[in-house]
Amino acid sequence: MIRTPLLALSMAFALVLPAFAQVSGAAFDGFRSNGKDPIQLEADSLEVLDEQNKAVFNGNVVVVQGKSTMTTSKLIVTYGAGGDGGQRDVQQLDMSGGLVATSDDNTVTADAGTYVTATEQIVLTGKVVVSQGTDNVAQGCKLTANLKNNQAVLSACKSGRVSTIFTPGSQNRN
Repeated sequence: MIRTPLLALSMAFALVLPAFAQVSGAAFDGFRSNGKDPIQLEADSLEVLDEQNKAVFNGNVVVVQGKSTMTTSKLIVTYGAGGDGGQRDVQQLDMSGGLVATSDDNTVTADAGTYVTATEQIVLTGKVVVSQGTDNVAQGCKLTANLKNNQAVLSACKSGRVSTIFTPGSQNRN
């Protein structure tokens, strides 16, 4: 199954907070996509490296799908070898130079991220912050989410601990 980088980040976000038993899945409806919404992608430049099966979007990259938006400095899309000029399957997405994914009042930020479509695993690294508004926030240095089995792990930085703040009833106020 092919997922967009925005949808992958969205799914990771949707997995993390419910795992901490505070936020319901309904709070993340804007992140969830039916896969039929068009994907708009803009960047300062695009370099297609067809022999390497890669497309590199550089500078002020903005990806929009439905109510969701992701920004990053650089997005590398690795795709499978194609045949007959048809659409190629996306195999991996690599985001670097900081990334921000938003939908309504839900936000995920990180320094970098990788999404592998075959395993449906996303890894966000650096200063990772997952939030719903200002009331519910989780912070760490690495978020690993497996979208196949709905498991997510938020790991602490080397010199610290994972930090979470949940406000009871806050999801009803949003």
